[in-house]
Amino acid sequence: MVRHPLFPVLPFVVISLVAGEFYPLSPYSMYSNPSSKPLVVCHVTDGEGGPLPIRWHTGISPGTLTKKYRYHLSALTDGEPDEADASQKEKAGREVLNWLRTLSMKRKNRELDAPIRLVETSIGIDAKGLQETLSPVATLP
Repeated sequence: MVRHPLFPVLPFVVISLVAGEFYPLSPYSMYSNPSSKPLVVCHVTDGEGGPLPIRWHTGISPGTLTKKYRYHLSALTDGEPDEADASQKEKAGREVLNWLRTLSMKRKNRELDAPIRLVETSIGIDAKGLQETLSPVATLP
């Protein structure tokens, strides 16, 4: 059994207290200075607007879903997904929904054969506080 001296702990504690929540010493420093740009995430709903457990149906996480949508949107807008118009968003959304439906068909008893809708959620901050905006992007019958 190897014993380690206790003396390195004291300097580490002092350095941590002095340095605070900054990058090399904190893995959460990205949250200390939030962007004014809204955070955009995507989720999938059924025909009535109820959320679907997309990981259960397809094995794809919501984070991967959002990245895939942004990838297709970037391809349609020459790398500027924030400048996309409604028709470009719908086209990218339909591509993602077709991809999800194809993945779900490979999973027994988890098929997405009913109508599904891709919804873009924008979370931002303004003078009133946090604002959440839901925007249906595309629907697949």
